[in-house]
Amino acid sequence: MIPEFATLDEAVRGSFPMASYRILGVREHGDAAVALFDTRPSAEPYLYEVHYQRQNGQWSEGSSSNGAGWHRLELDSDLGVATAWGEAPAGADRVRAELGGQVLEEPVANGVYLVAWWDVPPSRLQVSAFRVKGEWVRAPTIQEQLQAQREAWLRTRPS
Repeated sequence: MIPEFATLDEAVRGSFPMASYRILGVREHGDAAVALFDTRPSAEPYLYEVHYQRQNGQWSEGSSSNGAGWHRLELDSDLGVATAWGEAPAGADRVRAELGGQVLEEPVANGVYLVAWWDVPPSRLQVSAFRVKGEWVRAPTIQEQLQAQREAWLRTRPS
C-alpha cells in the first residue's frame, strides 16, 4: 500500500529516510508535484526525481527516476510534465529552458536547477542558458555534456 499524507510537504519528507537526502526543489501544479532530491548528501550529489499526486485530499508518491524527462499526469490524458534538472555552473542564480519556441526561467538554488513544464504532450525540455553574475551564458549542449563526462571518466582511469 502506498502511504498517503495530508500535505505535499509531508509526502516529500516521507520519501526517503531522514539522514539520506536533501530536498533541492519542489514544483507544484494543481494536484500534481515533482521534487528533486540529492540522495547522497555526504558525497558527490546523486540527483533523483520523484512525482506526487493528490487524490481525495491526500498526497502520495508516484513514479521516480534518476533522470529528467516527461511524466504523464493522468492515465486518461496525453498531457504531462516535462522536467529538466542538474547541477548549474558556479555562480548561476537562474536557468532558462525552452520548449516549442517558448521560454521558461526558474531559480537556481544550492547550485542545482529544477524546471517543470506542466500540461504538455510528450516533450523534452532544452536548457538553453544560465544567468551567472547578471549575464546569460549559453548552456552546454547534450553532446558537450557527454563529452565532458567522457573526459572526466578518462582522467580517472589508470594509464
